[in-house]
Amino acid sequence: MRGLSCYTASLHDYLAHEWNASALIGSTVRLAVRVDLPDGQLAFSHHQPSLDRLPDGSSLRYTAASSPAAALPPLAEELDAHGRVIAVADSSLLPWSAARGGQPTPHWLLLDGRDGDRWHVTDSFTALLPAGGEQHPYQGWLDARQLAEAMALPARWTPEQQARNVLAFGAPVTVPDGGAMWLPRYPGRPPSPSYEGWWLTATDEVLRYLAGYLTERGAGSERYLDDLWAAAGHRSFAYRWRLRQRPGDVALHAALGHWENLPRVLRIAMLSAQQGRPRPTLVRVALNELTRAEARLT
Repeated sequence: MRGLSCYTASLHDYLAHEWNASALIGSTVRLAVRVDLPDGQLAFSHHQPSLDRLPDGSSLRYTAASSPAAALPPLAEELDAHGRVIAVADSSLLPWSAARGGQPTPHWLLLDGRDGDRWHVTDSFTALLPAGGEQHPYQGWLDARQLAEAMALPARWTPEQQARNVLAFGAPVTVPDGGAMWLPRYPGRPPSPSYEGWWLTATDEVLRYLAGYLTERGAGSERYLDDLWAAAGHRSFAYRWRLRQRPGDVALHAALGHWENLPRVLRIAMLSAQQGRPRPTLVRVALNELTRAEARLT
């Protein structure tokens, strides 16, 4: 799904079975950053309202099992009940992943069919990644062993990966410990989300802060290029959705062009950093241009 992260691409496919998924996701896109975490850490929220709250009043919630094998029976029950279920996988273990064999990375998969011990997988995530090359969408079958292998999660994610899991829907949610995780559907809504700490939520304020952060931190900011890539993809998706209602909006077209260009800039910055030549100024200039384009929208 062009522009969406692996989380929201699978969530889009999940929602599309019952609702207008593009409208639900496109109307929620925002960019907020938490800036008071220790050691210069950041956390990113890309959606408000939070996407774990479904239109029919039900909600999605992380659930864990001790092992992938233990997760398969409840996954089958959820699939039988709702016709699909999102499973959490490690993209470095997926046969079709551009990141296969690399560092463990959380990834959402939509399971939307089963035939005996074979599971049908839809992975609409497609992108030119900051690292790892081009990711293409995939549809196909995995047997129980292959699915269990893909769902074998590391004992611990990096801090930024854990933050992405917690904030995958937009608002912070509880991520349980376990050897395997998935997202079953529960009746009723969870309590109103609580955002701890200091968050920047205005787009211009966020972009100015990130431009300064990247300049000051240099190569140390590389770990957040994936988050910036996701922000660019989500905003591009949302602006393309808006342009279907307002095709003549010149300022919106211009802002979309800047957001669509940001992943290319991020990839150049990532490759340069890997070669020992960090180029934070490249990303800072792109973010400053985005700030001006966003100002023209308002």
